[in-house]
Amino acid sequence: MEKVLVIGRGAREHALAHKALASGRLEVFVAPGNAGMQPPLQRVPLEEKDIAGLRQFIRKEKIHYVLVGPELPIARGIYDDLHDLAPVLAPPQKLSFLEASKAKAKHFLQTAGIPTAEAVIFDYTRQVEAERYLQAASYPLVIKASGLAAGKGVLIATNAEEAIAFARGCLTGSLFQGAGQTIVVERFLVGEERSVLLLSDGKGYVILPVARDYKRLLSGDQGPNTGGMGVYAPAADTQWLDIVKETVLEPTFAALRRAGTPYVGFLYVGLIWVEGEPYVLEYNIRLGDPEAQVVLPLVANSLEELLYYWRIQKLSELKLRLKPGYAVGVVAATAGYPDAPKGGALIEVPPLAEGGTLLGEQTYVYWAGVEADEGGKLRTTGGRTYTVVGLGDTLEAARQRAYAGLEKLPFEGRQYREDIALNPQNVA
Repeated sequence: MEKVLVIGRGAREHALAHKALASGRLEVFVAPGNAGMQPPLQRVPLEEKDIAGLRQFIRKEKIHYVLVGPELPIARGIYDDLHDLAPVLAPPQKLSFLEASKAKAKHFLQTAGIPTAEAVIFDYTRQVEAERYLQAASYPLVIKASGLAAGKGVLIATNAEEAIAFARGCLTGSLFQGAGQTIVVERFLVGEERSVLLLSDGKGYVILPVARDYKRLLSGDQGPNTGGMGVYAPAADTQWLDIVKETVLEPTFAALRRAGTPYVGFLYVGLIWVEGEPYVLEYNIRLGDPEAQVVLPLVANSLEELLYYWRIQKLSELKLRLKPGYAVGVVAATAGYPDAPKGGALIEVPPLAEGGTLLGEQTYVYWAGVEADEGGKLRTTGGRTYTVVGLGDTLEAARQRAYAGLEKLPFEGRQYREDIALNPQNVA
């Protein structure tokens, strides 16, 4: 039996571990994981940045594959640190600029001729110039912290006052520390947003089901931006995806190959569809969260099969099989999220099979911000707490399962959106 080590602690990593477990032929470890992840998943008390400890564990257990979930360890170079011991499903550090520097990613897009919003870039040495630009600009416009800000470093500004306040906070380091000391100011694009996730082996790739996520905290797309409050898939048809492949995906991989850095690992491409053309909003150098939680359950191929074809660089020959129907995921977060999340709320959890995931018929929970108290009960740690996923033959059936599952896991101060996958557009 081959052994898989999943690195990370959130719902995305729980979904990856659950997918590995479902093959029935993989022994699954998670480092460090969280208290919601249960046997047969095996939690390892090693932090993502403990490279020495991870190396020792990989050697001791003879790990066959290392799957990295979060962006921060990838940007720090975890592939480079571990790939001599086992295949690491993550890109090398030299490719982390695609997510870790929105300024460099914007330059890459422009140089490669890939459609993206027009933009102006300022660093902390040009704060006065940035504020002068924002004072004279037309609104709305988008301001992005260039570095990694846990999905919260974006403002859709509707006036100069809020734009200047956000830019000043970024450039001075009071918001997002060093991650915001360069900003990207973009033209605001109006259209349908979609998330394209794929797995690349450096020679070929497979595209996973297209997803649509909901970034705003509150129903009706109100409230502050978050790391994601819900998602559904599939959310695009074949014709739509063919255009994306031609105008975005193939040019992306071709440009990276020309630079001598073929892409290996999961890649997330955030797109917006404007007047018949896809524009790139962002790249992520890993699976999206919460997108992974609905995309992985829709893939009929086992993770073992995907990993094998990835390792031998034959993904272009793999026939990706998808389960019929839809998946809807709803995220529950604690009071105060995203600005001042509060922890400590008790969650009454029914017995859950399949590594702490099976909540009911075609209904799953993937845990994130939880810990066990002295009595072994789950409590929130603050932030996004879990994602409940429902599967169904129709989008509405999947939606109903997700929300029914949500009601089985209440906690004090819980926040969630009530409109995930309600009246969707452009469903596959």
